[in-house]
Amino acid sequence: MPSSANPMDLRRRLVTEALGCGLLVVALEGSHHVAEHLGASATEGRLFMSLSCGAVLACLLWVLRPLSGAHLNPALTFADALGDRTPWREVPLYALAQLSGSLVGRLVAHRMCNEPLLLTSKLPAADGARFLTEMVATFGLLVVVRGCVRTRPSATPLAIAGYVAATVWFTDSRSLANPALVLARAASAHMGVMSPWEVESFIAAQLLGAALAVFLFRWLLGGTPRPVATAVETVVFECAEAGPAHLAAALFNTLAHPDRARAVVSPPPGSGLDDGPPLAVATLMREANLRAAPARDRNVPASHNVLIDVAGQAPGMDARVRERWSLPALSLKDEAGAKALQAALRPKLQQLLARRGWERLHVVSGGGPAPEGPRALT
Repeated sequence: MPSSANPMDLRRRLVTEALGCGLLVVALEGSHHVAEHLGASATEGRLFMSLSCGAVLACLLWVLRPLSGAHLNPALTFADALGDRTPWREVPLYALAQLSGSLVGRLVAHRMCNEPLLLTSKLPAADGARFLTEMVATFGLLVVVRGCVRTRPSATPLAIAGYVAATVWFTDSRSLANPALVLARAASAHMGVMSPWEVESFIAAQLLGAALAVFLFRWLLGGTPRPVATAVETVVFECAEAGPAHLAAALFNTLAHPDRARAVVSPPPGSGLDDGPPLAVATLMREANLRAAPARDRNVPASHNVLIDVAGQAPGMDARVRERWSLPALSLKDEAGAKALQAALRPKLQQLLARRGWERLHVVSGGGPAPEGPRALT
């Protein structure tokens, strides 16, 4: 499936990653500037940075994760590719977007704080202790990410933000275990931030820590990674009532990796689905920037067929592969009913994507499908 057919194609995902990294750098540098402006001590300065970066990171993960995976960190993208989740051909593009966003964020932060837009000229200060610090900090971040996505996916944003905020206190890492922030912080005029000559050493330590965490966690789980699909599979959504199939297919195409699976709508004879979804569902899709899925081409074989059964009204299906989702009776004539339908479909879609290995770029997941976790935060 061409990337342009997905509402969040590769270009939009790259812009999302750049935006998230830029905002994270602005938060980091802004808090540092405010701490200096207020005459804060070293301890108070660390408190400023940990609170602001942790809070901003949690918000960015919640908002951007459905759009690009919200890696916001080349080390996470690298680890994701090692885990056979991210296509290797996208890794350089993601890293370039993250690094570019971080540098733009640095320039914006300098302008906001009325500081010179100059590279530092400090002598390199990297040593074995700092190398080990960056490696340990990144290793711990990947352990938290992989374990959380595996067992508590809904708590992932808070867990990552909490760990990153804590690294300010239990390590001397100046980049929050993030290679993109290494480059951004090297472009600084502050005397105690980072030297450009330390960049290679810090990034190497972080990538090494990420790789160690991937292989260790894979061994701990005792599983093997799922292979990446080599062809785009077609998932057909069908429902006797207008609306559910359209919304399910649109959500699926937003959450699924465009190179692995795409959804289409199959209107059963006489169902009225050819006329499109009800007004409330169409409005919700438009406001959520969900592109309507195309109608099924009967000449294209279906890889998976999902029958949405609303209150027992199920049409007959002749698909070889089928799956039935039972939903309660919902009124789709108003906004509340459309949102209730979306809330009912989303967990089923996420389970299907995880089970089949069709997810878009999530933060980093384990070798097998993630068990059911608490949903209080999603």
